[in-house]
Amino acid sequence: MRRNCGYLLALVLLLLVVATPKVLAVAYRGYTYDFWKRPVDAPQAYLPTEVVDGKRLGVGNLRDPQDLFVSEDGSIYIADSGNDRIVVLDRNWALVRIIDSFDRAGEKDGLKNPRGLFVTEHKEIYIADTNNRRVVVLTENGDFIREIGPPVSNVKGVIPDDFDYQPYKIVVDQAERMYVIVENVYDGILEFGVDGQFRGFIGAPRIAPNMIDYFWRKIATDAQRESMKIFLPTEYSNIALDQYGFIYATVTDGDVKKREFVRRLNPTGTDVLRRKGFHPPVGDIEFPQSWEDVSITGPSVLSGVVAQPYGVYSVLDRRRGRVFTYDAEGNLLYTFGGRGDQLGLFKNAVAVDMLDDHFLVLDSLAGSFTVFRPTIYSHAILEAIKLHNTGFYEESSERWAEVASLNSNFDLAYTGIGSSLLRQDRYKEAMEAFRLGNNRLDYSEALGLYRREVLAEHFGLFVLAIALFVVATTFLLKRKDLQAGQYQEVAVAITPDYSTEKNRFLRILKETGGGLKYALYLVFHPFDGFWDLKHEKRGNVPAATVILALVTVTYIFVRQYTGFIFNARNLKQLNILIETASVLVPFALWTSVNWALTTLMEGKGTPTDVYIASAYALTPLVLVNVPATILSHFITVQEGAFYYFLVVVGILWAASLLFIGTMVTHDYDTKKTTWTTLFMLVGIVIVLFLGLLFFTLIDKLTGFVRDIYSEIVFRL
Repeated sequence: MRRNCGYLLALVLLLLVVATPKVLAVAYRGYTYDFWKRPVDAPQAYLPTEVVDGKRLGVGNLRDPQDLFVSEDGSIYIADSGNDRIVVLDRNWALVRIIDSFDRAGEKDGLKNPRGLFVTEHKEIYIADTNNRRVVVLTENGDFIREIGPPVSNVKGVIPDDFDYQPYKIVVDQAERMYVIVENVYDGILEFGVDGQFRGFIGAPRIAPNMIDYFWRKIATDAQRESMKIFLPTEYSNIALDQYGFIYATVTDGDVKKREFVRRLNPTGTDVLRRKGFHPPVGDIEFPQSWEDVSITGPSVLSGVVAQPYGVYSVLDRRRGRVFTYDAEGNLLYTFGGRGDQLGLFKNAVAVDMLDDHFLVLDSLAGSFTVFRPTIYSHAILEAIKLHNTGFYEESSERWAEVASLNSNFDLAYTGIGSSLLRQDRYKEAMEAFRLGNNRLDYSEALGLYRREVLAEHFGLFVLAIALFVVATTFLLKRKDLQAGQYQEVAVAITPDYSTEKNRFLRILKETGGGLKYALYLVFHPFDGFWDLKHEKRGNVPAATVILALVTVTYIFVRQYTGFIFNARNLKQLNILIETASVLVPFALWTSVNWALTTLMEGKGTPTDVYIASAYALTPLVLVNVPATILSHFITVQEGAFYYFLVVVGILWAASLLFIGTMVTHDYDTKKTTWTTLFMLVGIVIVLFLGLLFFTLIDKLTGFVRDIYSEIVFRL
C-alpha cells in the first residue's frame, strides 16, 4: 500500500504539469482561492438539477419565502413568509401539508410573516412568528403545543425598555435549549431554557478598546457622543446546529479587520471556529472577479449556513448567490452558484440546507428552491476528509490523489496527501507534497522530523565534518601571516607595468579587488574605515559599483531562494527588472538627496564620496543575507527566530554604517547627523511624491493626446 501511495504521488506531480481543471458547461464558474488570493478555476462541485416552485407543488406562488429546513427524516419545511404559512414536503417534493393556522385553547390562531423555523428530532416544529413577536411550537401535524413570547429578566438593564422582539431565526439543541436571532438586536443571540424562560445573550460581540475612539469621546460634546451611538456592533443573520451541538452563526456585518463573518459558538457563546486556511472563511476575498457583474460590489453578505459531518460547513452569500464550503480548519473546498435567471443562479438567495448529499437553496424573489447534486469532484473531497478523520490515512491519500488529478491547482489536495504521508513516517515525500500545497506549517513539521532522521542516520559523518572544519580553520589562522608574506613576495615578482595602456585593465582590476577587500575591514571598523575611505582614498568607484551590484544580486537571490517556510512570494511573478529597480532606485534616491541636502548644511562630501560611502555601507547585506538564506532551508518555523535575527542584524548593521558614513563623510557630529538623516528621509518621501505626481500627469496628458488623436481620426 505504501508503494502505491508513492506511485500516486508521482502521478499527481505529473498531473500538476499536464492537467487542467475540467469545467462543465453550467451558468456559473467553480473556483477556489490560492495562497496569493487569486481565484483559480476548479471543476464543478455541485450541479443544478431542478427548480421547485409553488406552482409545481400545487400550492400557488410562494411569496417572499425566508427559510428552508430539512428534518432528519428528509421532510422539507418552507417558511412561506409572504403567505403567512409553513409548507411541508416529503423528500420527493410531494406536498404533505400546509400550516397556516392552528387551534389554540379553542380559538383559531395563525402566523404572521414567519421567517424562521426548526424541527427537532421529536418532530416538534419551532416557528419564528416574526410579526406576532413570538415563537410558536407545533406538532408535526400542526397542532399547537406552546408559545414563547418576548424575553423577561429580573435584572434591570438586560432587556432595554424599548426592546422590540421580532424573532426571525431559531434553533433548538438536544437539551431543548432554544436560541433565537432577533431583528435589530446587537447584543448577541437570545438563549431560552427548557421551560421557555429567558437565560441571557450568548455570542455577544467583543468590542476591543480603541484609544482613538476613547480620546474623541473624552473631548466630544454631548451631541457628538450621542451621534457616535449609530455605530452598532455585530448583528447575526442566520444560525444552524452541527452534530455536536455547536452553533454556526453568520454575521450580517462582521469585524472587517478580523473577518469574522461566520462563527462557531460553544454552549458558553465563545467563538471556537478555526480560521487556519490561507484566507478567513468570509466568502469572496477578491471582488469583483473578472468574469462577474461589476455592478455587484462589496464583500460577501452571508445569509445562510449549514453544518455537515467532520467539521465541514457551507455558507450562503446573498449578495452574489454563491455557496462556499469549508473544512474544519477553514480551508475553502469549493464554490457554486451565482446571480441571474438561469438554472443554478438566484435573484436573492436567502437560505440553504441539505437533503442527504444534495443542496437546497431557497430564492425569496423567485419563490422557489434549486436542487444541486454532487459531482465526482466534491464527492472525492468529502470522502478524503471522512477517511482522514476516521483514521484511514492511506485510503485518504488515494482519494486526495484523485482530487488532485481532477484539479491540479487545488492546494488542499496536496496537503491531504502530505498529511497521510507524514503519518506514515515518509517525511521527505510529505515535505514535497506540503510544498505543492503551499502548507508551510506542516512542511515545517515534516522538515523537523526528516532532519532528525537524517542526523540520526549520519551522526558520525556530521561530527567528523565539524571536527575537520575546526581543525582546518585553526590551521589556516596560524598560517595566515606566513602565507600573507609569501603571497606578497609572489605578487611583487609578477606585478606588471601598469603605466602601459596594455595593462590598464589589470590596474583597475587590482584597485577594485583592493577596494572590495577594504570593505571587509570597514564593516568592522566603521569610524576608521570611513575616514580612510575618504581621506586616504582606500575606496574607489569601481569597487563601490561592484558592492552595489552584489547587493542587488543578493536581494534577487534572497527573493528567489529563501527557504519555502520563510518565502511567501509567488516566484512565478518575480520580475528581475522590478527587483533590480527596487534596490537601485532607493539607493539613487538616498545618494542624490544626501548630497543635495548636505550641500545646504555645510557637508564636506562630494557626490563621489557620498556614492562610495553609501555603497560600502551596504556590505553587511551581502555578508548576512546569503548565509541567512542558506540557513532558511534547514530550520523550522519554531526556529525561525534565528533566521529573522540574522536578517534584522544585517539591516541594522547596514543602517548604522549609513549613519556613520554620513557623519564621517560630511564631518558632522552625532546630533547634526541625526537631524540630517531625518531630513533626508523626508526629502526622499517628497521626491517620491513629486515623481508619482509627474508620472500621473504624464499619463493623463498621454491619454488626453490619444483621445484627441482618436477623435480626429474618427472625424476624418
